[in-house]
Amino acid sequence: MDEIKNEVSSILKGAIRTAIETGELPINEVPIIPFSPTKTPEHGDIATPIALGLAKSAKLAPTKIAETIVKYVNQDEHPSIRNLEIAGPGFINVYLSNTWLYHTLRTIIDSGDTYGRSKIGCGKRVLIEFVSANPTGPLNIVSGRAAAVGDTLVNLLNAVGYEAIREYYVNDAGGQVERLGESIDVRYRQLFGEADLEIPEGGYQGDYLREFAKSIVAEEGGTYLKLNQDERISEFRDKGIVHLLKLQKTSLERFGVHFDVWTSEKAIRDSGKPDQIIDKFREKKYLYEAEGATWFRMTDFGDDKDCVVIRTNGEYTYFVPDAAYHYDKYERGFDKVINLFGPDHQGHITRLKNFVKALGLVDDWLDIDIIQQVNLVDADGTRLDMSKRQGQFYTLDALIDELAETVGEQFAVDVARYFFLMRANNTHLDFNIELAITQANENPVFYIQYAHARCCSIFHQAIEQQIHLKPLNDISLEELTEPSEHELIRKLADFPSIVLSSAAEREAHRIPHYLHELAGLFHPYYNQHRVLDKEHIQRTYSRLILVKSVQTVLANGLKLLGISAPESM
Repeated sequence: MDEIKNEVSSILKGAIRTAIETGELPINEVPIIPFSPTKTPEHGDIATPIALGLAKSAKLAPTKIAETIVKYVNQDEHPSIRNLEIAGPGFINVYLSNTWLYHTLRTIIDSGDTYGRSKIGCGKRVLIEFVSANPTGPLNIVSGRAAAVGDTLVNLLNAVGYEAIREYYVNDAGGQVERLGESIDVRYRQLFGEADLEIPEGGYQGDYLREFAKSIVAEEGGTYLKLNQDERISEFRDKGIVHLLKLQKTSLERFGVHFDVWTSEKAIRDSGKPDQIIDKFREKKYLYEAEGATWFRMTDFGDDKDCVVIRTNGEYTYFVPDAAYHYDKYERGFDKVINLFGPDHQGHITRLKNFVKALGLVDDWLDIDIIQQVNLVDADGTRLDMSKRQGQFYTLDALIDELAETVGEQFAVDVARYFFLMRANNTHLDFNIELAITQANENPVFYIQYAHARCCSIFHQAIEQQIHLKPLNDISLEELTEPSEHELIRKLADFPSIVLSSAAEREAHRIPHYLHELAGLFHPYYNQHRVLDKEHIQRTYSRLILVKSVQTVLANGLKLLGISAPESM
């Protein structure tokens, strides 16, 4: 579709250029031709409001401008255009010949699993950091949404020619992991009869730490009781991080998300890079001392107040290792860095971008997108509080387990991923667990997968009926004359531009919406038209090419989403 729009744009620009030369269109230069979709095929394949846009500068009525443009399009010289029609206040509706439709099918068949891909990214290196949950508990469904979105965005960027990788930043330093060690220490000592102990303020209440403490006792007994409290908490902190990070990795692998790089905050801190960042800021005079602390001049970058980077006790605030981590990304040679943050990090965005700017990096090197909250609701729609610290949260594994009881393991992952991806990143998602489970078989992902399975079934039937598809060049696609067939092809032609726009705007939800619409066209076509018919073998061949094209696009789209394309259901 983009190719045909470019061709039509060139034709219309030529007509405008002629009208300028004859003096019938008094404007100074040939404009860019905008296009808009038409409401129905009866109004053409595409439309342009260019005449309305030129009315003010040309000081002519839009309909007069449209008539002039159409007059200078020689349709005999442009077989791709079947007809041009002026509609409404000055729109030019473009009716395309069927040639481009058949060319679309040939392109899909020739391209196969590369259809929809492009090289727009020119191999530029992009890093997407996502999930990056603290290693203080299992992954919950909020992290599940971030995992599905981030993984799909990497797939999309790679599909349009970037070299994109997935990175997970492990927050294994700072106060939250100290509270983890303290919480494990309490659970461990309780197992030896110290019943009066309580989880410290800001600690973690979840049963998962009770189970972990029991495993420590089972493997090593009371060994740690011989250590003083600080030593014991330090040991439990490190053990807890390793254990919980392993659980998180296992959950992500199960969910079909495989990170290319895992970066440790502790390693960043131990590398001395935070010290180097402070030195850079001092050299540029962004720091000053006040109230016993060291402050960064955030107001130099338009913020309403400065911020502390070194506390009165000499410890860095979390801004410093964060700035060091991002400079580390820059030193690794990435042309672009994208962070997917949760809504609780909204206030951190401006400051982090200012730190990056203070390090001398260009403004658009770092982009930060917010993945909005997933709210757990009960059967009545009442929102439930989820907190690792309070032990009230629903894990990603629990979601997959419950779905798997209904639809099996692989389809459980498919359902969960589709559910997380079908809404825009910047919208909240109310997740009704009971509804997701009871209606799993009605989930829209199955509607799409069933369309793919139907395509596969048609080819299995063709083999059984000894109908063997001829080479593409020997098939007359002009047999595809039904309006529903042309509508399907138009939708197939949209796929490359949908992939490109989804990657460019970082809006993964466009892909599931597109696939659902495509399946919505294919299912009624399948029900209303016979594909395999030996008495009309030429039409059968052409319809098999159409079905193969639908199958290819569905498979390519589902692969971008990390969702399976089953051959039978």
